[in-house]
Amino acid sequence: RRRVVHLTGLPRALVEAGEPVQVHVLAEGGHERAHRDSGATDARTVCAHTRMLAQHHHTAETPCRYVTVLVFLNDVEEGGETAFPAADNRTFDSSDLVRGDVDLSDMRAHCSRANLRVTPHAGSALLWYNHLSDGRGWVGELDDYSLQGDCAVVRGARWTARLWVNVDPDAQRQSR
Repeated sequence: RRRVVHLTGLPRALVEAGEPVQVHVLAEGGHERAHRDSGATDARTVCAHTRMLAQHHHTAETPCRYVTVLVFLNDVEEGGETAFPAADNRTFDSSDLVRGDVDLSDMRAHCSRANLRVTPHAGSALLWYNHLSDGRGWVGELDDYSLQGDCAVVRGARWTARLWVNVDPDAQRQSR
């Protein structure tokens, strides 16, 4: 977590209050559909990590993960890349993911079509922001470019550690 503080410039207390680190394995053939690590919030939702502080009832709960850090724990013989289908696509729209019988969020079938693919190497890490800034120095709307998934492991297995920095878009609730 010390490295995340250094890389992001975020307050140590905020980084240390994040979810526990999760270790994840993808066995041979394993993959993960493209998704966003964080959810959108509105008047009907509350962040999972601050739900106990909410003063009124919310109909839905969502993960509020401002930053994702993915650490590769091993080299993979073949496959297992982390793919970002919408990266560097200024004209991206969610409707672009499914066209006819092609679903670009299906990382097993369409990994090679992702705009960015990162090969796993032991000890390397990826860091990305799941939200844009609100212009006042706080968490804003979801970043469409943060859509990511895991390509199929062809040979071997892929081990990763995932760490999230949780931030509630409601700054007052986050500060409690």
